[in-house]
Amino acid sequence: MPSNYDLLIRQLKNGLFCLALSYFLACTNDEEIPDITKAPPQTGNNAIIEKLRTDYNLMAEEQIAVSNDETVYAQFTDPVTRYAHGILGDQIEASRLVVVVNGAFHEIALDNEYVFEDIRPRLFDVDSDGELEFITIRTHIHEGAGIVIYKVVDNQLEEFAYVNEIGTPNRWLNIVTIYDLDQDGIVELAWIQTPHIGGILKVAKIRDGKLLPTDEASQYSNHAIGETNLCLSELIQVGEQSIFYVPAQNREGITGFFYKDLKLNIHEEVSINVDFSKDLMSQYNFQKIVRTEDNCINP
Repeated sequence: MPSNYDLLIRQLKNGLFCLALSYFLACTNDEEIPDITKAPPQTGNNAIIEKLRTDYNLMAEEQIAVSNDETVYAQFTDPVTRYAHGILGDQIEASRLVVVVNGAFHEIALDNEYVFEDIRPRLFDVDSDGELEFITIRTHIHEGAGIVIYKVVDNQLEEFAYVNEIGTPNRWLNIVTIYDLDQDGIVELAWIQTPHIGGILKVAKIRDGKLLPTDEASQYSNHAIGETNLCLSELIQVGEQSIFYVPAQNREGITGFFYKDLKLNIHEEVSINVDFSKDLMSQYNFQKIVRTEDNCINP
């Protein structure tokens, strides 16, 4: 189990601070200092949120994914220290996924060889059956990170589709977007493998079982070592074309891609300096942003 010191460090890192350095600052001695040990307010069913917070061994961020209609919830729980990578700021990772669908709780605990090297599950209807699935970054302690999509089937939470682990320990990936990028009725998944080392952008069509990339491009990144900001990509719609943007590896620009005929195609390249601690959306004037479920993760 993680030490109290490790948990406190992560809580402090993700908290909100207000230091009164002078009377010019927004905070004054009369204002209440935020309790940094508490997670931010969470929308959704209060009873379900309370049960998720009180009945489980929470991660420090206490991040809960809530669907737009507030019928689906998901969170990572049960912190462990069996994987000493620390790419998200410390060596504490989750070992259990808990989801709630229409009031029914489901969970899955990982074997000792795995952790969720992630902050919050992503929600998306990947198979167009009207039900949301749960997209996670799952890491094998000897093989590095992969992607696993979970689905509730016959009242059981089970694996639906996966991307193989990278094959080397201490190697990670970050998800870029989940969407039907080419409007063919099949949802695609895009991610950047090893965003700190060469940054390989990959895209695959989501089908039941193993996901195989159809194309890739290198020298892109959507994460900085030690950061919990996983929100360094953006998806927009221009006419009938879906375009997603990711930063360059050198952080001196962003590139917009569209996906056609199983290939990644460059729509445009924009020269801007990207701050990897902030959401990409806040750093550029994107137009016609696509919003599905809230999968922008920056606690």
